[in-house]
Amino acid sequence: MKLVYLINPNKKVLSIVPHFLKDVYLKTKFYFLPENKILRNIIIFIYIKILRKFLILWELLFKVKINWRNPKKYKYIIFDDDSLEVINKVIPQDEYFVMTTRVPKLKEIYFSKEIMIYILKNLFNNSLKINYISCLIKLIKPEKIITWIDNSIEFHYIHKLFNKSNIAFYALQNAIRNEIYYKELFSLSNYSGNYFCFGDYEINAIKKNSFISPQLNLRAIGSLKTELAKEFLQKENKDQLGQIHDICFVSEAGAEIGTSGSLTKLQYEEDQKVAACIFRYTQFFCKKFKKKLLFLGRHDLRNKKDDYNKEVEYLFYKYQNDVDDFKLQFFDKSKYENIKNLLQSKVIIGQASTLLRESFGLKKKVLICEGEIKEAEHDFSTIDVPGGGIMKLKLGNYTDFEKRLLEILNMNYDEYLLKTKDAKLVYNLDFKTLEFLREEFK
Repeated sequence: MKLVYLINPNKKVLSIVPHFLKDVYLKTKFYFLPENKILRNIIIFIYIKILRKFLILWELLFKVKINWRNPKKYKYIIFDDDSLEVINKVIPQDEYFVMTTRVPKLKEIYFSKEIMIYILKNLFNNSLKINYISCLIKLIKPEKIITWIDNSIEFHYIHKLFNKSNIAFYALQNAIRNEIYYKELFSLSNYSGNYFCFGDYEINAIKKNSFISPQLNLRAIGSLKTELAKEFLQKENKDQLGQIHDICFVSEAGAEIGTSGSLTKLQYEEDQKVAACIFRYTQFFCKKFKKKLLFLGRHDLRNKKDDYNKEVEYLFYKYQNDVDDFKLQFFDKSKYENIKNLLQSKVIIGQASTLLRESFGLKKKVLICEGEIKEAEHDFSTIDVPGGGIMKLKLGNYTDFEKRLLEILNMNYDEYLLKTKDAKLVYNLDFKTLEFLREEFK
């Protein structure tokens, strides 16, 4: 598979995408890099290592408000503003400070004599960003620091710096992780705070590693996002939650290859072939048995800057795939429309999406199709979906797929659970998540 190299002007990072997506990116403001490897690497080095920092600082000068004072004291810090719309629903209002950790999203900066002295004193100990965040924490004096971005490198660095303080740290799982990922992540700080996860799989995976601290508090509580969605939808859309789709196919389309946190070229090639095959089987099944199919996309409609991802998802499943034309259903994540679509479906089908595990929290029947990984290396980017039995199918011929899907469709949820192995690894179904967290953070 031929690759295309680009510079993302919004994030100011290198992007590498497959050639079949080239026309999509030609319509964007991405900068295309030359095919000549030597020239391309020179440009990447100059941009990423030198120009990037100056460009970010230049933008900050014009868009960031400077508060010439110290921040106020707060009981809680919500770490990473991407955590805000989830965490703020389980902690008391007006008692938290939102710590923005992603530089492009900064809107204000605090600056005072104390902050300047602290940064200068620790200039050679940590990065400028870590020093700034650390100083704000010292000034705010929180009792608890909470994040929903459990894979935040900055969160683990900050925990390491404040490990001996009286601050309680909480990380809540927001996406699927595997054993290798946990080993790399938790070893950054020998994390000894609280980690609340989906199910017993995470607890077992973390405990397998020798680096874990005896003070680490692990607890399987299910998915906070899923439980909040259920609460919201029961209040706002209770009359619209009936089953109107027979099958919901969950998109797992991706574009990035070989950059930080993304699949390698070989992993991507195999993943795309498997994903396309699962969709082809699903579409043929629905056509044959006259079933209503919903193809649930990944794109959040609020994110207008990344609207090109709609076409990326379409082409990902269309590439070298003999399927009829199709339409993806996108959603407004703030209204939990993606979760609503799951609730309105009888069976959820996919490969390794976090939504598949979260569907267990909705008491939905799930079919996870696993392709054979022939050559690609298993690393922190690859996904392990726990559980077994009827919920999992090794992807082979269409006949096996049809037989399994018909079996699942024709049974009720209790029968489905009886034929599912180790459901507690997937999701803690018996936990009162919101009640527990609101008590923990009151």
